[in-house]
Amino acid sequence: MNNLNVNMKNRTIEMTKKFAAASSKFGTEEYKTLQEVRRDYPSYKVVTIARKASKSDSSAFKGLTYEYMEKYIAGHDDEEKSIMLEYMMLRGESEEAEEAFAESASYQEIKDWFLDTFPAIAEFHKKREKMIKATRQKKEVARMAREQELREARRTALLAV
Repeated sequence: MNNLNVNMKNRTIEMTKKFAAASSKFGTEEYKTLQEVRRDYPSYKVVTIARKASKSDSSAFKGLTYEYMEKYIAGHDDEEKSIMLEYMMLRGESEEAEEAFAESASYQEIKDWFLDTFPAIAEFHKKREKMIKATRQKKEVARMAREQELREARRTALLAV
């Protein structure tokens, strides 16, 4: 269950804001679940946690630095270097920008421009994220199977005594 978690290390029962709101209504499934967990762990403190923003946001790319963008643009620019000139304008590094005392656009604005200019980068990252997610899922399934085998072996050993 993603909405309710027993944290053994901190000795807490953690729940999301949504689950907390639903569990505050007497008779709901969330209320019953919370009461059951509280009976099992009477000394644990009940806390409401805020979910962290997902780091797998498709618009957030690890390693998408200015240096990376410059290398990519250099390798994919036309003969007039028009894309690099646009990039330099955004960074406030072009002659025109320097004459106007223009500041650099924000990283987010430059990143959005870069991904709009080179949509293949965004597609590549989406494809790679799917591959990583599939690998993680396989690893988790294997881990759960090993844990189940260990539980069964322990149960068999205890019954054999």
